[in-house]
Amino acid sequence: MKIALYRKYRSKRFADVIGQEAAATALKNQIRSGKLGHSYIFTGIRGTGKTSFARILAKAVNCPNAQDGEPCGECEICCGIDDGSILDVTEIDAASNSGVDNIRDLRDETAYAPAVCKMRVYIIDEVHMLTKEAFNALLKIMEEPPAHVLFILATTEIHKVPATILSRCQRFDLKRISQEDIAAHLLHVASLEQIDLTEQGAALIARLADGAMRDALSILDTCASLGETVDEQTVARLTGLANKDYLFALAQLLQSGDLSGIFVKLGELYENSLDATRLCTELIRHVRNLLMVRLAGKAALRDCSNEEVERYKQQSAQFETDRLLWMLRVMGETADKLGNATDRMLLVELMFVRLCGQQPAEPPERIQASVPQTKPVKAAEKPAAQPAHEMSAPAGAVQSTSPVDTAPGAAVAKEIQQKPANPHQAVLLESWPQVVASLQAKSGMLYAFLADSRAYLTKTHVLIEAQDIFMKYVRDHADAKDLIKKALLEAAGISLPIGPYDPQKYGAVQAEPVSAAPSPLDELIERARESGVEVEIRE
Repeated sequence: MKIALYRKYRSKRFADVIGQEAAATALKNQIRSGKLGHSYIFTGIRGTGKTSFARILAKAVNCPNAQDGEPCGECEICCGIDDGSILDVTEIDAASNSGVDNIRDLRDETAYAPAVCKMRVYIIDEVHMLTKEAFNALLKIMEEPPAHVLFILATTEIHKVPATILSRCQRFDLKRISQEDIAAHLLHVASLEQIDLTEQGAALIARLADGAMRDALSILDTCASLGETVDEQTVARLTGLANKDYLFALAQLLQSGDLSGIFVKLGELYENSLDATRLCTELIRHVRNLLMVRLAGKAALRDCSNEEVERYKQQSAQFETDRLLWMLRVMGETADKLGNATDRMLLVELMFVRLCGQQPAEPPERIQASVPQTKPVKAAEKPAAQPAHEMSAPAGAVQSTSPVDTAPGAAVAKEIQQKPANPHQAVLLESWPQVVASLQAKSGMLYAFLADSRAYLTKTHVLIEAQDIFMKYVRDHADAKDLIKKALLEAAGISLPIGPYDPQKYGAVQAEPVSAAPSPLDELIERARESGVEVEIRE
């Protein structure tokens, strides 16, 4: 049976691992100096070498012919570890052996000295899949392990591993492998396997692999099965991908509003086994690049050649920033729906119909909701003083000096300066556009997501009404909330937790003026009057 390329060319020595030189050097230095730890954990996305590192480390600590921290790869122990015949090195798949009983069996085995090797090594792959009880059992072994035992853990989700386990391990974070390194390795493998792989084909495979060498070798294996030259067109055809020429062409047709030309292109892609989800993802990435090159220049483009950067610059000049933001929003909404769609291609076609039209202005009902009708303040009424510790109006806001101000916008501006007394009331935060504008210099992605959003103020929170793709982005990026809160404080003087706006919970935007909390002076006057003291108030 033919051996898959990713298995055939799995790294055997530290020097063979692509793109992880820092981790390899550190491990070799520890082995060479004899200062090994008793437990290690490797983390990173799939295909970056976690399991390979674990096996190489197991060979290096046991190889009798190790030189400069590297295993020889030829002795009986090295070959036995590679083929799994050495029982002193045990690989455990935590996904299928996640129970506490499996870890207890492992604990019982650690009492025995190794039969052939110098050390008994336990490699636990996808360790985050262990149950809470299994983690507790593993912790008891790792606290005081026998001198002849070495634990090597691997995981793609390091945040699911308890801190008590992490604190007992030496941690190595394996980074994504660069597209240049992946492409160079693919060309090397192709030469050994006598595969006719072009540089453009290798570059496209490297981009699709998204930093994972295993994925890249699997794609090359698939493309090579055709028995023809593996070029950019072959890779695009077999992976259902629209290559960058198609993306630039589609963007150009969008700019000119040529809907018939777009459908011709979509028909060509459909005949070449177009995957609608992949096309939508690539289009989002393409429009993102157009937006980023306008906002931040070349530095914001990831893994693009100089020629591609120039193409992005030329095409981005044909689009306004607001239009690119709107296009990203429409594409993001479509991407969210594709997972449950029965006809994905139809959704993509409808997306292009929307994108070819004029960028819509805000619907009348949205404008009506954003400017609630408020009751005018009577001239005889004296507005309550705002406590000093409350939030101040945003910098640059125009404040009326007239005692009577019936303009809806100005009334709302007054309302949002006080927190609603009822936690289930929400008022529109009119200073939100200034907050979003201040995010442009901090995070272009957050600025793009929030360009057409709204925010509301409650007694305890600032609630953001935005598209679902923004909510997913915030959940996946821990620093996004901090950036938004910092922008709120700087641009609007507001220091409150943020959260998503739920129309069902808060209903329509608060339409009545929110009464302010009584000031200390008002309370003092009221108490004096209750005591019979005459109080004269002079304006």
